[in-house]
Amino acid sequence: MTDEDRLHSGIAYLESKGHRVVVAPETYRKWRYFAGADEERLAAFHRLLCDPAIDVMIIARGGYGWSRMLHRIDWQAVSASGKSLVGFSDFTAFNLAALAMSNLVTFAGPAAGIEFASAGNDAAAADDLRFMEQHFWPMLRGEALAAGPFTSPHTYASQRIEGPLWGSNLSMLAHLIGTPYFPGIEGGILFLEEIDEQPYAVERLLYQLFHAGVLQRQKAILLGDFSHCTPDAGRYPYSMDEVVETLRSLVSCPVLTGLPFGHVARKLTLPYGATCGLDIGSDSYSLEFPAR
Repeated sequence: MTDEDRLHSGIAYLESKGHRVVVAPETYRKWRYFAGADEERLAAFHRLLCDPAIDVMIIARGGYGWSRMLHRIDWQAVSASGKSLVGFSDFTAFNLAALAMSNLVTFAGPAAGIEFASAGNDAAAADDLRFMEQHFWPMLRGEALAAGPFTSPHTYASQRIEGPLWGSNLSMLAHLIGTPYFPGIEGGILFLEEIDEQPYAVERLLYQLFHAGVLQRQKAILLGDFSHCTPDAGRYPYSMDEVVETLRSLVSCPVLTGLPFGHVARKLTLPYGATCGLDIGSDSYSLEFPAR
């Protein structure tokens, strides 16, 4: 369900920048855990999708719900819409399915009721918002864009890697393996993030990708923010550093940390399914996105 106050703040900010914002009435409904029943949410999505006056569709927030609708989405209409579709977290299910079903580039990026709602909170929030917008608007316009360098201690040789960028929320990837909505990406640049999982559970999800052969088919793996992924007290404090060490032992491709993406305000917007360049330096890396 949507936090109406935060969504209104995000809408006000976007309107202050000169954008016309359309909000489906269903966004404010409440049914069980969701913003309306599946039929209501699906109808709202298709209605906005078919509106020629709308250029960009951005999620209000994450949570859970897209998995309930993937088999009912009109993927031909999605592909024909020409719209930029943006979100993260649970929206990863849609990103994956759009790539698998329509070979469609969507965007892993901010939510209207989260990142855009943080304007004016404090100086740090304003700086995060500037960083986010510096990448968001040019990316949606299809401009050539570079991001980085991002610090990541490693022992890999300096090199350039090119491939389709994909991934996002780790739980959603593991959840959709073996379904028609999971794209068979070969030679990709896989980016991953997660929230509120203990490190051992994060490692278990990575092993699911490994046992399914997904990790071995990638050219590089970029790790974003793993918010609140800390071990419980009372047992051996298995850490995310140890998870990264395990992941590096499983694959031959570079595994790099520090990607500014995930359940954080300082967030890149990433063209999901588009080819990008990864330039690896001695202790950092950068991303390069060609014009589309």
